[in-house]
Amino acid sequence: MGLSILIVDDEVDVRWALEMVLRRNGFSVATAGSGEQALGWLKEEALSCQLILLDAKLGDIEGVDLARRIRRETTCIVPIILVSGYFYKDDSLVQQSLRTGLISAFVTKPFHHEDILSVIHLVLSTGSNTLILPPKNGLHS
Repeated sequence: MGLSILIVDDEVDVRWALEMVLRRNGFSVATAGSGEQALGWLKEEALSCQLILLDAKLGDIEGVDLARRIRRETTCIVPIILVSGYFYKDDSLVQQSLRTGLISAFVTKPFHHEDILSVIHLVLSTGSNTLILPPKNGLHS
């Protein structure tokens, strides 16, 4: 299997769709439906993860707060791509998180599968901060 990605999203359908797209494109995938589940997995498996797709609004924690906890409470230093149907690229929280390097990229829901794959490949190859600007018809949040 290829590089391993952790998908953190509280919507079962979104997790499933992303998992199928990523597996079809050669990635190994782990999923978590909550922030606590993601933290628990990362505390055990941080070394086997190369990237995190993190929903901005989870049932138990905000995505940016979870990103901070991941950095504080685990050894995980992999890129985090924040995915949101609530925030937009120009939100101050998103911009600050990109500027400080807490997140490596931001993707607005809904998006096309090709868009998320492009951002993943760009982040993995360059580590640069990236934005997908407008929401598109595709997966729904």
